[in-house]
Amino acid sequence: MITRKMSERITFLERKYMKDENGDLVDDDKMLFSCWAEVPKSTTKEFRDRSSEGIKEMKKRKTRKVFYIRFRKDVDTGLHVEWRGEKYEVVDVEEDWQSKDMLMITCEVIK
Repeated sequence: MITRKMSERITFLERKYMKDENGDLVDDDKMLFSCWAEVPKSTTKEFRDRSSEGIKEMKKRKTRKVFYIRFRKDVDTGLHVEWRGEKYEVVDVEEDWQSKDMLMITCEVIK
């Protein structure tokens, strides 16, 4: 793992639902931790393939992000990520169990 490529700061949030003074459920995001992450760029093959795909696939790519962070045991699909003012839902966590040095986290934009 090359740590100098981890140049973006992301924050992990835990979403809980609470009742407000009117009795309505509202979401309350609690910050768990913040860490440095690498946001990989798309490869030339992905870029070329995207130009030949339909608009639907291009939109899907824009709503998904992949983050690489140092290995942690407390990251799972129930969490949310905040990056550059946008909130994402963690949809997949891929662990590197052999060297235990990084996690690949796939996220989708929360609408």
